[in-house]
Amino acid sequence: MIGNNVYNKKSLVLSHSSLLHYQGVSYITKAMLLKIIFMIGLCWGTGDAAAGVGDDSLNLYLDLVFDNLQVLIIENGYDPAALPNATAEFSEKVLLVTWHGEAALYDGWLRGISSLHRSSNADFVTDEQGVITGITAGSSMEQMKGHYKCLAKFMDLGPIADVVFNINGVDTTFAAILDRQVCRFKVSSLNVDSIGHISVDIHGLGPLNWIMEIVSDLVVNVAELFIRDTIEDSVQSLLNEALDSVDISILGPILGCDPVQ
Repeated sequence: MIGNNVYNKKSLVLSHSSLLHYQGVSYITKAMLLKIIFMIGLCWGTGDAAAGVGDDSLNLYLDLVFDNLQVLIIENGYDPAALPNATAEFSEKVLLVTWHGEAALYDGWLRGISSLHRSSNADFVTDEQGVITGITAGSSMEQMKGHYKCLAKFMDLGPIADVVFNINGVDTTFAAILDRQVCRFKVSSLNVDSIGHISVDIHGLGPLNWIMEIVSDLVVNVAELFIRDTIEDSVQSLLNEALDSVDISILGPILGCDPVQ
């Protein structure tokens, strides 16, 4: 928890032409323009009991942060991401003799982590006195796709199969606290709430088709664990870098922070 109350804000509506202009400017100009938009949104909401920001203004701020995050994810090699190798053992009785085998996944990759974006309206979080303590928003990833090679060994058989899998989106929750010393938001949590259905398609097992379910379960388990670990650890660190890239110190008097000069 980063605060006690989620602040209900007035809405600051930007015209379509203004939004197009915002999307067309350079990175540096975007950051400068965002300060102005953010400031207007904050001032717009000051008529309420506590300082607030217009929905569109705070959303635009986080959209810029997530745009920067998407670039960082690609630049740091997480899209496509290399998947870990994994193995599963199995056995089958043939002519009263129990034979043991192994399915090994290797050369795996996953695409789609860089589609992480804000998926719900952002909110300020405030304490009992109405002082801003942080922000929160829903975030998600779109359709994701992965691939593995699978070497299955059983008796004298050793086919190499292609494994393709698709993930029907991932829902996450983002929260950040306000560091008043530097007037920056810092990630307090980036949690994976749910992972959509994972469909697995396997070709090339030949006479070992009977282990298809074993291989499918292995792929699903590895993919889910990898996504959770990567998002909640590595991507969370990159999200802090993305938050640092947007200077909001100009809003110090309104946010109640005193950045160190």
